Amino acid sequence: MNNDKIKQWIHNNLVMQEEAMQITKQSKPGFNQSVAAGSIKPFVEYGTNRKIRLYLKSDLEEYARTKRQR
Repeated sequence: MNNDKIKQWIHNNLVMQEEAMQITKQSKPGFNQSVAAGSIKPFVEYGTNRKIRLYLKSDLEEYARTKRQR
C-alpha cells in the first residue's frame, strides 16, 4: 500500500474525539466514560503526557447502533 492509499484509508476510517462523539451521539463526559469503561477502544493512541487517540469509524457506528441495548 503506498502512502497516498494509506492517507486515504486514514481519512476515510479514523476520527478524533469530536467526530467520534457525534457518531455515538454522546457528550464529552459520556464518551470519556465509555472509553474509560472499555466500551469504546481507540484504534491507535500516541503520546504519553497529552494523548492523541484515533477511533475507527466502523467501531463507533457499531457502538452507536448497540449502545441502547446494553
